[in-house]
Amino acid sequence: METRIEMRDEYPMSIENIGLGKWHVRWNVREIEEETEGEIKTHYEYNEVTLDHEPTAKEVQQITGK
Repeated sequence: METRIEMRDEYPMSIENIGLGKWHVRWNVREIEEETEGEIKTHYEYNEVTLDHEPTAKEVQQITGK
């Protein structure tokens, strides 16, 4: 299981069915504010793993440490 650091503009769901039997588990979500050309933009950075099955509550705890 490979952990990646991902980013998106909207707040991510903790567990998401992404189709074709794949699931994302996300944790450690951080709000990042950046100023570009006088405008402040917010995005979210987080850790993510992809599973080939729906995770159980125990698996999510093991993955996220929570």
